[in-house]
Amino acid sequence: MPTHRYSIYGLICSPTLSEKRASLLHDACSQTTEWAQMPQLAAKQQVGPLIYWHLKEYGIQYPTQVRRALAAMYARQKATAQAQAETLAEIVNTFTGAGIESVVIKGGALAHILYAEPGLRPMEDLDILVSPQQAEQARNLLVSLGFSAPAPSSRFDLLQHHYPLAQRRRGDFTVSVELHTSAFNLLMRDKLSVDNMMRPLRAYKVLGQTAHTLNPLQMLWMQYLGLRKLAEPLRYIHLADLVGMAQTLADEVDWERLRQVYPGLWNAYEAVHAFSPLSLAVCEQLGLQPDNAPAMDKIGHDFQGWPRHGFSEQKNFSDRRQLVAHTLLPPEWWARLIYGVRSSSSMAAILLYHHPAAFLHQGLRRIYLGPVNSRGFFKAPV
Repeated sequence: MPTHRYSIYGLICSPTLSEKRASLLHDACSQTTEWAQMPQLAAKQQVGPLIYWHLKEYGIQYPTQVRRALAAMYARQKATAQAQAETLAEIVNTFTGAGIESVVIKGGALAHILYAEPGLRPMEDLDILVSPQQAEQARNLLVSLGFSAPAPSSRFDLLQHHYPLAQRRRGDFTVSVELHTSAFNLLMRDKLSVDNMMRPLRAYKVLGQTAHTLNPLQMLWMQYLGLRKLAEPLRYIHLADLVGMAQTLADEVDWERLRQVYPGLWNAYEAVHAFSPLSLAVCEQLGLQPDNAPAMDKIGHDFQGWPRHGFSEQKNFSDRRQLVAHTLLPPEWWARLIYGVRSSSSMAAILLYHHPAAFLHQGLRRIYLGPVNSRGFFKAPV
């Protein structure tokens, strides 16, 4: 058995079911005293529908009030996902007809490839990648489909890796679309685009319409690199994506190439396994022990330092001092996940090199890219 007890949140962070998770989840649910807080935390972590689905599929009994709250999240997201899927199919079909190659990234692809139901993978918007040369044509097509799709106008708009948010209201739903010309923002120093991505792309279906997303190897890398922004919270749904891609796409991923090209991601899967148990097949590929999960401090805890929280928000000197401590001393589990350092290496390298280097890298690029705005030093829209 694992060397530590998995939390309910770790055990539901998988798009697929397994006997091992069922057994561990029954045990965890029978001992938890945190049911009352679950709906609020599940909404924050975007895993409400996933919790509801897992507990229902495994036949686990839990408080009626909590079940009703999770069921409401599940129902709302199922309806939202249907509206998003209809919109995505329409856009892809329109772009294809106009000769525009489009690549669906993030949730718009993962929801249909990994999850039993698209509604189990909430997303705020649809992310579609096109070449910079076809971006304006694509934006005009969105306008023709009834979207409010403004063109870039400000200096910050022009520095963005995607066009300003496009939106369309249909009935009770507003569907938002980010038209990307690059997969990552400029702080992340990775110019993944239609022009240099790995081929062949990965095809999948959205309501019968063929769409394409990244090669599985780059899909994994994109989801992982997206977690490494210092100013943005780590959500459990993104960990479910990493678990799901490793397990569902196990036969499509070139594991040895992943180890060579993205060693940080390879190492980060140890922290993923510490939070959410991986299958035997995936553990064998990653050099992990399936029934002996690595022991780490503060598993599942997010970074709570600056710039996640501002000094101006702190009420007194004691709070500011605590924020400094959180900034300089991140949780071990979070640090090993984000910086891709396995537990066989000490925390010293993370605290003295990886963590300061992340601040320096993202900070210097922010200074280079433009002045600070009201959203905060690291939260500028670039």
